[in-house]
Amino acid sequence: MLELNGSPYSLNNNITEKLLDEISKLEERVNLLRQQGILTTETLRRFYGEKRFEQVAESNAIEGSTLSIGETELAVLKGVTITGHDPGYTKDAIYLDKALQRLAELAQKSIPTNIEQLKEIHELILGDRKGSGIFRNQPVLIRGSHHIPPETWPEIMAQIENWEKWSLDNVKTSAIVRTAVLHAWLVHIHPFIDGNGRCARAISNLELIRTGYPSIIIKKKERDRYIDAISCSDSGGDLSDFFELILYKVNNSLTGLELSAKESQSYSPTKEKLRKIQEKQLNVWHTSVTLLINVIELELEPILSELGGKSSLKVFEKPLELDDYIELCSGHNVPMTWSFIINIGIPSLKPLERLAWFGHRSSEMYQHLRNREEGGPSIFWSIKNPQDYPPWVRKDEFSPEYIELTTIQSSGNEWYAMNKDHTIERVETIQLAKKITEGLVNQIDGLAKL
Repeated sequence: MLELNGSPYSLNNNITEKLLDEISKLEERVNLLRQQGILTTETLRRFYGEKRFEQVAESNAIEGSTLSIGETELAVLKGVTITGHDPGYTKDAIYLDKALQRLAELAQKSIPTNIEQLKEIHELILGDRKGSGIFRNQPVLIRGSHHIPPETWPEIMAQIENWEKWSLDNVKTSAIVRTAVLHAWLVHIHPFIDGNGRCARAISNLELIRTGYPSIIIKKKERDRYIDAISCSDSGGDLSDFFELILYKVNNSLTGLELSAKESQSYSPTKEKLRKIQEKQLNVWHTSVTLLINVIELELEPILSELGGKSSLKVFEKPLELDDYIELCSGHNVPMTWSFIINIGIPSLKPLERLAWFGHRSSEMYQHLRNREEGGPSIFWSIKNPQDYPPWVRKDEFSPEYIELTTIQSSGNEWYAMNKDHTIERVETIQLAKKITEGLVNQIDGLAKL
């Protein structure tokens, strides 16, 4: 059941039904793995062992740490200060790793998440720093947010007690719902001087692991998407964007756990060589997309300047992981991976927003390029969903000029683009950017005529 009563959040019935359907599918996958006996102790140990230092590095990186995953592992295991980095980042890595180890122990207990667990985890995360495990009694500002959290100790305690009450009253609510609500609400209250984000992400994984889900990792490159989703929940209590992000991350982690369960323990040199080649292809893909984005931005700027408007491009740094890339090349679905968002503002007109995302090639594109290569990713377009959830929805008729874009993996400048009549043409990067820009300008003209 998706129960939000007693929390600051609400969803309309249409969104609730879709969320419950998504959650049900994820629960079926978890149950199937367990029923088949695939999730052996060795599989789980290997999976969590591989993710241990990535979890620490990425969560700290969102807060500014510059340590890589390898440097984080060295800091945690050896306790050495990493040359060229703030010494505080080594402490952050050691403290957060201890907190996550304790979190795994707490997950074995049936006690629902409460204030006592929250303070214990926070104390481990901050270590010997000021405010460790103590609720603040002074105002704070949240970097990158317009939200103003409660300012006084009585206000903080009133809200954090409501947070705990909701957790205790909704023990049987889906772990994914609990994850989203407790995480967003905790960041909204911001009860500590420091460490709120790391603590909220740890609480999310406590909820998930306790009910059999794999832990999730929100990465530094996803920071903008993460902050935007949290901000939406702060203003008006709309959790739609944040739910979508949590579902996306849970699906990714579950897919990773499934792959770990199926993989052989033996090392395959041939497989490793193939992955190296695929990794180079993925880098070419990311380079091609980045060049396309840059040219689109250059093409748009003078046109919008004449109209008294401006555009902003939010680019998600290398959003496509290698395993997802391999799946897309095989023609398999992966969760919608965001590439960039174009936002165009013209005085007196409704803003124009388009999301470019990665999916596997359509059957038409696959057949067209079959003699060139077997498969690959494509770029598709979505608009803001007027029905709120999911936040973005694919509408080919609103795509700027082309409904699908892909590039030959051996040549970063050779694009193939599908028109709205489903014909496919070969274009180079500059030509493609000009066409997309024209498509966006035409849609601006359409807004002006409304």
